[in-house]
Amino acid sequence: MEMINQKKLNAVHVIFLLINTITGVGLITFPHDVSRVGYGVWVMPLVYGIVIQLLLLFFFKLLKYYPNHTLFEMNTLLLGKVAGNVINFMIYIYALLVIFRVMKSYVHLVNLLTFQSNPTFWIITALLFVTFSIVSKGTIISLAQYHILSFFLSIWIILFLITGFNKGDFTHLLPLLNFTVADLMAASPKGYFSFIGFEFILFFYPFVNNQEKAFKHTSIALWAVVSMYCFVTIASVIHYSDWELRHSQYPLVTFMQEIQFSFVVRIDNLFINLWLLLIVGTTATYSWIAKNALDQITRNEKNENTKVLASLGMVFILLCLPGSSGEAVGKIAESVIYFHLVLVIIPLFLLVIRRLKS
Repeated sequence: MEMINQKKLNAVHVIFLLINTITGVGLITFPHDVSRVGYGVWVMPLVYGIVIQLLLLFFFKLLKYYPNHTLFEMNTLLLGKVAGNVINFMIYIYALLVIFRVMKSYVHLVNLLTFQSNPTFWIITALLFVTFSIVSKGTIISLAQYHILSFFLSIWIILFLITGFNKGDFTHLLPLLNFTVADLMAASPKGYFSFIGFEFILFFYPFVNNQEKAFKHTSIALWAVVSMYCFVTIASVIHYSDWELRHSQYPLVTFMQEIQFSFVVRIDNLFINLWLLLIVGTTATYSWIAKNALDQITRNEKNENTKVLASLGMVFILLCLPGSSGEAVGKIAESVIYFHLVLVIIPLFLLVIRRLKS
């Protein structure tokens, strides 16, 4: 694990570490994931934003008690070595499942829209190699620098969605509450997955230079993401019917396929290739988390590249499993949202333990 006393992360690093980690997970599929709530889908990012903002309040209350400790260290400090490392191992598994699900989703998209010959093996190998190259540098600062660069290289592509406003129907934005409680309950878990990544602050907070303003910078990142999700969702809602949103798994990509410019043959291919930068950023983030989990569990900070390689090797094997075995792993990965809910509860549980001990 990196030296905690090397507090290198500034405000820009904090903001883009969180923005890219979140958006790389599910922005492409978000309008479809929450389409069960009908045309009121565009307010869902605001709902998730409010819920996450409340969770961040509790996160930072815990972090201020232990400013020089990651969540891994807090687990062993407050729960003991055995119980703490059991939870740390669960977080390690969670990180691998996120990497698996993000990569599987992207590979499926690429195979569906671009490479009909289905070169899954080589796509997975390339993604994992690039991820390893980023994480093997070893420092959180190099990861942050990658996130900043990849954001500005890729995020501008969503501005093409503005072209759909001229042909869209703004009456689709109303009414807001045209859904049932059952629809809301069905859509909420899927949409929530698109926002996972905000928990990353629990792992890199000790490296933040100005910790007094870290909550402010984290909140800026959160609401920047909410704004992007609202923009993308509004563009999708006014452009597509309720039925189309429910039956188009990748509405953003479909949207891009309809855009035509004389200087670009296929905007959707450009979109998919640029979005790869954010996908790799997300997988690199969770690889960094997995590496630090193993550091804490083994109490050995040597051979970190070997730990990263072993973790990504496990993901590679899972992604390449054939038949029913691959389907079984896929179903487990689909439930990663429930692993995340447990992860969110852990800081709240640690706050209670600290209060009882004090």
